[in-house]
Amino acid sequence: MNKKIAVLMMFVMTLFTGQMVSSEETTVLTLTDMVGREVVLEEGPVDEIVTLMPADAEILFEIGAGDTIVGRGTYVDFPADEVEEIPAIATGENLNIEEIIALDPEVVVMTAMSLTEDQMTAIEDAGITVLVTDAQTIEEVYGAIDLLGQLVGKEEEADQLIEEMETVFKEFEEKADQEEESKSVYYEVSPLEFGLWTAGSETFMDEIGQMLNLENVFADQKSFVEVSEEQVLLANPQVIITTSLPMDEEAPSPEEEIMQRKEWDDLSAVKNDKVFAVDNSAFTRPGPRLMDAVKELYDLVYGTE
Repeated sequence: MNKKIAVLMMFVMTLFTGQMVSSEETTVLTLTDMVGREVVLEEGPVDEIVTLMPADAEILFEIGAGDTIVGRGTYVDFPADEVEEIPAIATGENLNIEEIIALDPEVVVMTAMSLTEDQMTAIEDAGITVLVTDAQTIEEVYGAIDLLGQLVGKEEEADQLIEEMETVFKEFEEKADQEEESKSVYYEVSPLEFGLWTAGSETFMDEIGQMLNLENVFADQKSFVEVSEEQVLLANPQVIITTSLPMDEEAPSPEEEIMQRKEWDDLSAVKNDKVFAVDNSAFTRPGPRLMDAVKELYDLVYGTE
């Protein structure tokens, strides 16, 4: 009798132990980040993150995971009220790895350009996982949302955000289809003073314009590229969109600076007063506020004269 009980107890313990292992295995989260690196999180979705780039922080807040951010990059500034209480970490040339390690996050979320390989290695050597996002197109923005949703266990909220963005984009695409004709556009990402950089094809900025029947005069260029003043003058765009910020309070506004440029007064956009400055962060960050960007662009180009 005792032998039977002992055997039964051993069986129960084996079954229980097997369930525990199985349970523990189900908590392991394996992700492939946006540069193809396999990221394994032994304890599943995380709740302590340092995010170095604004768009990733905005995605986390939008899917209800803003409280997972324990440290942020210098330029993470939205939503303003929520992020101001989060410790800021210098980014770029002044990035302080020790500050990141001191915060002891489970994961550092960064873009491909945020850290050097040596810096990534230093963080990982400290036992902190690094997850890379790298969204250049709208489809890749959806990919970043999905990835971050899995990271924090907010898959359903991430799916809802993607659906919301798709709905908004479709709405404005249909509105633009009702307009009489397409217009050519030049996107100015940096002003003449610092070298003219623009958005070519395979960028979310160009894709937003495509939704609104705007033909990018530099669609033959890929990604964000530097162009010459002569190229812009030759292209003669009907609309100019600038994401530049005013240099100081006394300087002309970005659109005024363009309108005042020597030799630019013959451009169609300048002659017809179709030079617009837009919300820099909404237009240049691959995140949820691209919905605001498409609305603003539609209103500027097709709104009341």
